[in-house]
Amino acid sequence: MKQVLSISLFLAFTMMFFGAPQQIKAQNAGSSGIEIGNEVGQDLGDFEAYGADSTMLKLSQLRGKMVLLVMWNSLCGHCVTENVKFIKTYEKYNGKKFKKGNGFDVYCIGLDKERATWIDALDKQKYPWTSNVYVLDSWKDADVRFFGVKNLPGTFLIDANGIVIAKNFTAEELEATLDKYLVK
Repeated sequence: MKQVLSISLFLAFTMMFFGAPQQIKAQNAGSSGIEIGNEVGQDLGDFEAYGADSTMLKLSQLRGKMVLLVMWNSLCGHCVTENVKFIKTYEKYNGKKFKKGNGFDVYCIGLDKERATWIDALDKQKYPWTSNVYVLDSWKDADVRFFGVKNLPGTFLIDANGIVIAKNFTAEELEATLDKYLVK
């Protein structure tokens, strides 16, 4: 019994300092009956990073709304094209009521190699949403890796309670999903 406990403590210590902190978070959350993860039907948990003005912005600040979480890079042409389409989606649905949230917002995570490149892209695109954040050394960040995004843009639609409704979709697919949840 002592050996099993020692191995468990060693594994927990190793994971905490050398990777998989979100797995530990998910294990601990499981005891409360909430399953945290990045799959449809799971609670995405929280995320925080610095915005363009260096203030900390949390994903949880958008709770109560339907939220598009998008991970992108300003040098990725496909990302920029989709983000332009997401602007139209934002403008169309921002003030709407949904069965799973009141309003629609966007939480945009920049994964550029340099912050200055990301800031230039924000200035050029003029995104109407205010939750634009940047993660330094993003692909090595454990919280970014938790999302499991392999191709950009990485997209998640989250309901008012932080539950993943859809992931890995285009702007057109996002609108079709939002229409399904729209209160008419």
